[in-house]
Amino acid sequence: MVEIVIALLMYIGVDLKEHVPYDTIGDCLKAKRLSERSSGPDGPRLECRPVTAEVEIWKEDGKKHILKIVEDE
Repeated sequence: MVEIVIALLMYIGVDLKEHVPYDTIGDCLKAKRLSERSSGPDGPRLECRPVTAEVEIWKEDGKKHILKIVEDE
């Protein structure tokens, strides 16, 4: 299913390497802060924002997972 989700996006250089969906922007920003603190100043660039993505809910954990980003908002 395609929907708009809040995602934490991880860029290395100009390439998008990873994306993780969150329920709220607050949860996303919290995860971003924790990741930035652990990776230091030379770590990947992280960004929280809404994206239109193809998502799936996994039966194993009941959570949403992004299959692919359709377009950035």
